[in-house]
Amino acid sequence: MKKLSFYSVLFLSLLFLTACSKESVATEVPMVNETATSKANSNKVTATDGFTTPLFGLATAPNGDILVADGGAGIANAAGTTTIPLPGITDIAPIGTGSMWAITGAIGGPDGAIINTGQGLHRVSKGKSRLIANLFEYEEANDPDGAGVDSNPFGVASLGGNAALVTDAGGNDLLRVDNQGNIELLAVFPDELVSTANLQSLVGCPNPDFQFICDTAEMPAQAVPTTVVVGPDGYYYVGELKGFPAPAGESNIWRISPNASEADCASSPDCMKLLDGGFTSIIDMAFCADGKLYVAELDEQSWFAVEVLGGGIGGRISAVDLETLEVQVVATGIMGLTGITFGKDGSLWATTNSLNPALAEVIKIEM
Repeated sequence: MKKLSFYSVLFLSLLFLTACSKESVATEVPMVNETATSKANSNKVTATDGFTTPLFGLATAPNGDILVADGGAGIANAAGTTTIPLPGITDIAPIGTGSMWAITGAIGGPDGAIINTGQGLHRVSKGKSRLIANLFEYEEANDPDGAGVDSNPFGVASLGGNAALVTDAGGNDLLRVDNQGNIELLAVFPDELVSTANLQSLVGCPNPDFQFICDTAEMPAQAVPTTVVVGPDGYYYVGELKGFPAPAGESNIWRISPNASEADCASSPDCMKLLDGGFTSIIDMAFCADGKLYVAELDEQSWFAVEVLGGGIGGRISAVDLETLEVQVVATGIMGLTGITFGKDGSLWATTNSLNPALAEVIKIEM
């Protein structure tokens, strides 16, 4: 993310520094400091050891354990106990019992610039992790989106023990990395012209500090792909945060062919939009056993409201029917929503208050 995506860089760097029902019913999750209902309380996993935070991706191990990417510590269980140290982790993708892929993201340098801190894909097994591929080095050598060197790996999906998919939120691309560290560029996501209306509302135009926003109706925004999942059809689905100016309702979901190679998503038939916008600041996605794609949005007012203004009204989870493209809201008002996963019993789990070590939790969402 570069240039007009300045605040997206801020968002992603600050994070490091500081049974599937076919008839889903929208559920509001209690916000911070609100009194939770007894039903909600019974579905919380109390962080007995405490998360270091920030929390990012969730995953479900083959034995049913809920795994948490605790960016301040490493791979943790749902009770907050760190099981494998890996600071800087942003996502996890289990391979088999005791083995998984993990991603570490970027940490900003003294001037906020994204530098080489070893961000990349790790293989975890037998309680230890090892770096498979340094993705900053790949970005530095190739810069697929042509917008300047910037690498912040953020999402990972397993293709088995031999390879994994990685979304680089800084490089605006989707990569396939094999277990020998060989990297293949699958797709590059384009800048798009987006509305500034959401940001104008958030900063309260007219506002002399944001005059350039108040005077501009549209501007280009980078995609900032944050999450990738493999669909039941074998295609790869990528969700985007959408960079500055943090528009509402303009984050896309992309559908990429497993045969894609260096696809330009602005024109290639191997990389098409499943849905053209309709979401705000997508942060994670997961498929349910019934084939529906569940989409987690960081906050309905965008990442800017949370990370720059310190506000927001909470995140939202929606279910997308791949056949009809119908979108059904499942839950709203989830403060600090950064990750979702489905348990082996089909239950939906989510992170909440993910940036606050005193309040961070993993909760079950009633559907």
